[in-house]
Amino acid sequence: MAMTKMKPLPMHSGNQIQFYTYALLAANTNQATEGTVGSPIPESTTKIVATIGQYADFINSSDLAMDVAIDDPSLLQNLSNELNYRLALSLNTLVRITADSATGVDGSVNIDVTSGTANFDETATGFLTAPLIRTATQSLKGVNARPLTKDGYWGGIIHPFVVDDVLNDSEYNGLTDILKRNESTVKKLFAPLSDEEVIEFAGTRFKQTTTCTSGTVDTVTKFNTYIFGDDAIFSVFLGKNPETGSKNYRLLIQEAPATGSVSDPARQIGGWVSYNVKYTNTLRPGSVMTLRRLQSQSGQSA
Repeated sequence: MAMTKMKPLPMHSGNQIQFYTYALLAANTNQATEGTVGSPIPESTTKIVATIGQYADFINSSDLAMDVAIDDPSLLQNLSNELNYRLALSLNTLVRITADSATGVDGSVNIDVTSGTANFDETATGFLTAPLIRTATQSLKGVNARPLTKDGYWGGIIHPFVVDDVLNDSEYNGLTDILKRNESTVKKLFAPLSDEEVIEFAGTRFKQTTTCTSGTVDTVTKFNTYIFGDDAIFSVFLGKNPETGSKNYRLLIQEAPATGSVSDPARQIGGWVSYNVKYTNTLRPGSVMTLRRLQSQSGQSA
């Protein structure tokens, strides 16, 4: 979610939201004729429409399970933590599926790290290297993409196995070669690797996560590494904008009425936890995408 642009869909305004972009205007090198009113410039837009949907789940617990559970602080609280993880993983997976679909819109999104597909000898092994990260970020600059963050950085998502490959690259001007030459950065080679900012290179801050997908490409197992620019993917929530710090989803923890109910007269269901989210996401309008997906091997899976 951190790699997307979050947008709210106001309540009671339908179930669709439309994004559009103007076509870029070309330069005009012709002088205007004095005293003559010319023709107006034609302008056009490209749009994409996203339809919001609903994602919901719940877990019931029997009264007996709640009474005998040794959980601390409580069975329902711990179940809610598990359900919260399921919700986060679900939203993360929806964003990843959308990111992968960008390869079908713009062929330059996918960068297959194999021998002969790039201008660096390091790619002969099929592992991700610092030069390839630079290549990906500059290809985004080449389509006038804007960085993801306000301070000018791209956002990256990378698998821990691929982090290992990048840091173990022993080539001249590899990332480890660069880090070891400066006292302030050499410490990064010894300190624990942070999930939130595991690598910072070529203007990209990478987060590491095992949710990066892997697959078989030409009989070789490869992992996806993503680099996101601004407006690469829009996340749409119904109601309040989560960027304001306001939650627009409900994670409920509910104990069953002590006196039971019509549907459960003996009160055998002791309680339940649930979530309810109205959400969708979409790529940006047009045929030029502002993200890159690098597919590379890993030494740990070879």
